Amino acid sequence: MATTNKSNHTQTTKAKPASKSVLRKPEIIADPESLRRLKIWLGLIIAAFAFVLYAQSISFSYTLDDGTVIRENKVTRKGISAIPTIIKNGYWYGFNDSHDAAYRPTSLVMFAIEYQIFDDNPHVSHLINILLYALSCWLLFQLLCKLFENQNLLFPFICGLLYVAHPIHTEVVDSIKSRDEILCFLFALLTISSVLKYVSKNSIVYLVVALVCFFLSLLSKESGTSYLIIIPLLVYVFTKTDLKKIMLVFGTLLGVAAIYIFIRLQILDSVTTSRTLLPIDNTLMDAKSWISREATAFYIMLRYVLILIMPHPLSYDYSFSQIKIQTLSDLPALIGIAFNFALGIYAIINIRKKSVIAFAILFYLLLLAPVSNVFVIIGSTMAERFMYAPSLGFCILVTLLLIKITKTEAIKSRFNTIGQFFSVNTTIFVFVFIIVGLYSIKTYSRSKDWKDNIALFGADVETADNSARSHYNWGSAILLNKYPDEKNVERKKVLLDQAIMEFTKAVNIFKIYPDAYLNLGLCYMDKEMNKEAIQYYEMARQLYPKPNPKVYNNLGLVYGKTGQFKEALAILDSALKIENDFSEAHNNRGNALAGLNRFEEAIPEFEKAIEQNKKYAEAYRNLGSTYGNIKQYEKALGYFEKAFNLDSTDAQTVAFMGMTYNLMGDTVKAKPFLEKANRIHESQQK
Repeated sequence: MATTNKSNHTQTTKAKPASKSVLRKPEIIADPESLRRLKIWLGLIIAAFAFVLYAQSISFSYTLDDGTVIRENKVTRKGISAIPTIIKNGYWYGFNDSHDAAYRPTSLVMFAIEYQIFDDNPHVSHLINILLYALSCWLLFQLLCKLFENQNLLFPFICGLLYVAHPIHTEVVDSIKSRDEILCFLFALLTISSVLKYVSKNSIVYLVVALVCFFLSLLSKESGTSYLIIIPLLVYVFTKTDLKKIMLVFGTLLGVAAIYIFIRLQILDSVTTSRTLLPIDNTLMDAKSWISREATAFYIMLRYVLILIMPHPLSYDYSFSQIKIQTLSDLPALIGIAFNFALGIYAIINIRKKSVIAFAILFYLLLLAPVSNVFVIIGSTMAERFMYAPSLGFCILVTLLLIKITKTEAIKSRFNTIGQFFSVNTTIFVFVFIIVGLYSIKTYSRSKDWKDNIALFGADVETADNSARSHYNWGSAILLNKYPDEKNVERKKVLLDQAIMEFTKAVNIFKIYPDAYLNLGLCYMDKEMNKEAIQYYEMARQLYPKPNPKVYNNLGLVYGKTGQFKEALAILDSALKIENDFSEAHNNRGNALAGLNRFEEAIPEFEKAIEQNKKYAEAYRNLGSTYGNIKQYEKALGYFEKAFNLDSTDAQTVAFMGMTYNLMGDTVKAKPFLEKANRIHESQQK
């Protein structure tokens, strides 16, 4: 009996493993060639997803600062011939002639080439932004595969999906000007990939490629300097490279950074811009003490974390006074200080253990540091574009968390096909697709706001209701875009009043906002309330840190409208001393001279205006009118015809043509022009 029991027991214990082996999913044996193909397909999915998600922006126009680097940039518009000028000057030189503290020639060179080939075409520039973003995401996936090569493709793919879909990137991808962020990150990824090849294959060629890419990253944007520390840390955490080689990598990168800084110092007049930052540029300038400034900076860092976790609502603007100044008695500031210090301390302690979590935190903090306002006050309070590269650290942490909570066996599971890849990891992909789906919906809807300035400013004025700049920009979009295109007289009045309301809100928030006062002057001038217009122009003139030719020009125009021609001449002379090739000022000066019956002197002013702007219909009309006043009717008609060819809807031009024919005694030719002028006038009054 004892033997039988023992025998039965033995049979039973042997049966259990057999039973378990039947129930267990058979382990998939990885086939290297199949894995290679799977990696290719997953990389293509990442790149295609990035392209499709932002494809709608190809049809978008310029927004925000896009014009300052392309359409309104006198250097970029020269095309390829401007490349030497771009390389020898600061970032904003082509827009405002200033040597600022930014040196980012890479994106400007691209814009100049695009302008040379495609002219003024925002759609091509948007397409290039999307392609660069898709390429960056593909490179990121390849890099993550290399860093986590001891595991499978699950981590790189999930992290890549999260990065592609995160709505925080909409500002960078949808704003042409923000290509500097894309290029900086793209070249940084190439630098890291080349460094990893160098340390694994010990080929100096890869190190040289890495140094070139790092230099291009720095030339794209100054924040690339953070990779000087990030790259050696990455090599330490993810490879078994000895300290000597890591220090060699660091030393060579440091040498490239030193060369970049030397070139930058030689090209720019100074490291610090002569422009004085105001609270409208950065809210922290309104802080009453250094402690208050730092408290606010750490509060902003907390907001960055919150917007990464919950990217809603999003805004292009966080300027004065959307973010309130904090003190050490404010709980949000204290939480921001405690949280960020805790992150930093944890990362520093655990990086020695080659912790991926610690690396992700340091990656985030090091890339955020240059734009955090903690160490140096920059020209912006807060911006979503600053999260473009740091958000990768967040995506790494989220991916690690998802793998942890779903208990995914990331190391043991192997896949040969896409079907196996998804079916074996169903649980984690349920979570991933929910998150990525929600992100994608938000990204797609947010991208629509970047269609043009009217869409963007109209959407965000509600989100950033406490921002002076937000109200100013929306008022400007109404005044400069919606108002001129509106044909109905009554609706035009409504739009003008709406613009005035927005500019008034802007100056109520920021009392010394010269741009807002300038546009209030424009509004009241259009309402023919010249006294109020002069009042706001004078306020703008006093508030601008340096003489603004546009203010002087508009003041001269209003004085001319009120018959104060001598005063107009004096002010317009001041405008032309500041900017001699100001076509509008020459045109207005001609009008003032004509108002004083100094017609012979007025003619050269109109000619200068036309010389500087060949499509200046009003200047042609005024020149024709001046020749009419000195009874040179044939010349007058010639200029009226040129004005009419440029703008056939101008009732005044058409009427002048009819009146000139009358003065020449040709009433037959005069009649149709006078009738047409009346029809245009009547239609415009409807």
